[in-house]
Amino acid sequence: MRGVAWIGVLLLGLCTAGCSRPVQQADGDEMDHPMMIKARDLEQQGDIEGARRIYTVMLEKHADMGRAHLGLALLLDRPGGDPVRAVYHYQRYLELRPDTEKRKMIEGRIRGATAAMVRAVYTNEASVASRLAELEREHQDLKVQKANLETRLAHAQLSLRNYQNRQARLAAQAERSLEAGGMAATDIRPAIRTVRVQKNDTLRRIAMRVYGSQDRWRDIYEANRNLLQKPEDVRTGQMLVVPE
Repeated sequence: MRGVAWIGVLLLGLCTAGCSRPVQQADGDEMDHPMMIKARDLEQQGDIEGARRIYTVMLEKHADMGRAHLGLALLLDRPGGDPVRAVYHYQRYLELRPDTEKRKMIEGRIRGATAAMVRAVYTNEASVASRLAELEREHQDLKVQKANLETRLAHAQLSLRNYQNRQARLAAQAERSLEAGGMAATDIRPAIRTVRVQKNDTLRRIAMRVYGSQDRWRDIYEANRNLLQKPEDVRTGQMLVVPE
């Protein structure tokens, strides 16, 4: 019976060695990959972010490289890291290396990262509520600003219509006067017209396009003081009055 027991122990040892060796060999082969070596060098130099990028690029090309998952998980499982992603990459390593001798260590790290996530949620709850209240106040302020702008736009549009109607009446009166005096009225132009502001337009560019001279930008500015508090207030899509 004692001999049978020793044989059982020997067989168990051989199985354990045989089971772990493929995992160690697979890990060792992956650790010799040039990008893995580069990632470890960056980590030793203190460039943690650079090492993370190398691991991420490797996994985009080789999603089944278990040792890259474990390397990235260990870098993410640090203060200021990303415990959610760390847990994911720990689990991916265990899926790819189910017989690893590192299982207990990794499962312990998974529990620690999960606890860190829970603590972060409770710690940040007050700051999240404060931020939500701040965003709500900003939203209300923007609604007030929008209403004010809509009111200013309505007044500006009304002023523009009144101005255009007045100029149209003057043009009609001039035309009737010319006809009464026996003069041709074939080339009577309105006293004003409007242009739509294009992308990257300035008053100088509009003046150059309309008048052929940038120097007449002030004429356009003065005709649109109801819309423009200063010359730089020009906005794409605006309709501006352009005096002849």
